[in-house]
Amino acid sequence: MPSWLKQEFGQHGVAIALVDGQQVQYQLHGLADTGQQQTVSSALSQAVNLDTLFEIGSVTKPLTALAVLSLVQQGRWQLDQPLAQQFALPELASHQYNLTDLLTHRSGLPRLPANLPLDDLRNPYASYHDNQLLEALTMTDFTERQFAYSNYGYGLLGWLLATESKQPYAELMQQRVFQPLMMPTAKVQMSTTDNSGVATPLPKLANGYAINAEQVANWQFDSLAGAGAVVASIEDMAGMLKQLFSAANTDPLLQLWLTPLPLSDQPAMTPGWMLTTQGWYWHAGQTAGFSSLVVFEPTQQKGLVILTNMALPVTEQGLALFADWLATPAENRSAPETQP
Repeated sequence: MPSWLKQEFGQHGVAIALVDGQQVQYQLHGLADTGQQQTVSSALSQAVNLDTLFEIGSVTKPLTALAVLSLVQQGRWQLDQPLAQQFALPELASHQYNLTDLLTHRSGLPRLPANLPLDDLRNPYASYHDNQLLEALTMTDFTERQFAYSNYGYGLLGWLLATESKQPYAELMQQRVFQPLMMPTAKVQMSTTDNSGVATPLPKLANGYAINAEQVANWQFDSLAGAGAVVASIEDMAGMLKQLFSAANTDPLLQLWLTPLPLSDQPAMTPGWMLTTQGWYWHAGQTAGFSSLVVFEPTQQKGLVILTNMALPVTEQGLALFADWLATPAENRSAPETQP
């Protein structure tokens, strides 16, 4: 395990996958629940493993984009046609951006809907429902159509997927994304409660922790699920990269997912993925208690995934780790040593 991860995260959970073609090296560290480390047996039972689920936050976005592209490939949706012309929704009548604009954060939609309540950030998306999203579409104050990161835009994409397909977003993602990408334990964390009104936890989902190490609530989503609702294990994420590397040259849908779009400003993007000047594809994610990073180079078939159950960004260090790994001669390339 890189020393900076141990120093930054302590006993909190970190799962790393270094993917080289169809080979994966995993590095696991820490606990899925740091509150259970009083005894040896409970600590061992809560250690992060290959099937521990993490909130991947905004890494959900490229997965939502892939579901959108599957409908484009079927001819049901058009990337370059204004939404107002594609969807018979009166709430979209004045919205002139297209799907490409949404997929690349250039729609002019703000970061968040104007009517999303932000007085309680412990679980801000859980109670934002369809009627509020429709209301927001009629009261949106558009900004310039240049790059402006928008959870609102990707939430709208996920909502359109579910609405137009007449299928729940979670079910649609299972069929169109998780199963084809070999992500067998990935799920969508929707707003479900038991009879007492308490959120129903997903089995194997790690607890999340703020930067100050305080435990926080797991985030749940309703109408804005497309922006950040996916939870996945490190094995799921490595499986995604392995499938991408093995099939991208022959699968037209994956080729579309990896094709840079003609954009007039930075950052360069494909549908859902950011692009670095070195030609790396990447996306990061963060919720109240989790951070994540996926970065890969499809020509060399090399990729890195970092998932943690602490809301401490890992993008800068993760990109540096990936660069160091790529620069290492193939015969010497291995994952850093650590003790899980």
